[in-house]
Amino acid sequence: MIDTQVILNVLLHILPVLYAIAFFDYVLLFFTEENLVRRLARPLLFVAVGTNFVFLLAFTVYFEHIPMVNVYQVLGAVGFAVAATYLWVETRSGTPYTGPFILFLVLSCQVVNTLFPRLDRYVPEVLQDRLFSYHVVAAVLGYSGFVVAAVYGFLYLVLFRAIRRGKFGIFFRRLPSLDILDRMNYYAAAAGFAFLTLSILIGMVWSARLFDGVHLDAKVTAALVTWVVYGASLAMRRFSSWRGPRMAYSSMLGFVVILFSIFGVNFFLTKFHEFTS
Repeated sequence: MIDTQVILNVLLHILPVLYAIAFFDYVLLFFTEENLVRRLARPLLFVAVGTNFVFLLAFTVYFEHIPMVNVYQVLGAVGFAVAATYLWVETRSGTPYTGPFILFLVLSCQVVNTLFPRLDRYVPEVLQDRLFSYHVVAAVLGYSGFVVAAVYGFLYLVLFRAIRRGKFGIFFRRLPSLDILDRMNYYAAAAGFAFLTLSILIGMVWSARLFDGVHLDAKVTAALVTWVVYGASLAMRRFSSWRGPRMAYSSMLGFVVILFSIFGVNFFLTKFHEFTS
């Protein structure tokens, strides 16, 4: 008889390998532009993302809860969402040269998740509420959008400085134009902001139902700070001249807040609505 838990464990450990293969293929493509490497890049990433989806679905069905019980599983989910988002963006744009930078973060998330596996039916009481699960899923999608925005913001600044210094090297030849990177940054940040807004609203409803009022702790405060940072930058872009480097720096600042929210707050500050470690 097939042991489902063993299969899930195998899939979990295969994921970093698949993402690593895709990552190195994209790195080779960035530096060599070999035709075979180019043809393999997107199918390899599709296999990795597809396997990741199967793992998440099988985990949810078998253990009867979403695999976001602890911070490591959340990182794995963020990695999947970022990879899926990038795969969609590449399919739409036809530009694979930002792949190495996105997939490095995806691979890092999956490696951490695999190093600290948790395959059981234990669910903290807070996650047993379906409404709170929706809140977590929306937050993961929001943070994933911000991660993608931060990468595009970083690449914008790299290319911007290279052009200003007159260094028309490999980054100039491979990366999309500044205008395209700026728009990618904007669209990713806007998507992340929409999902984080939804997450905050669901969280407020859940908190009001449970505590007869909105309960603030360090993690809620960090999420609100993230929301303000990205909301302000998006508003400034929409109604002012907040474009290019300013938008890029805003995305990277928001990414720092996200890292603090996921790691610093979860491990050291919050006692309410926390994930297990």
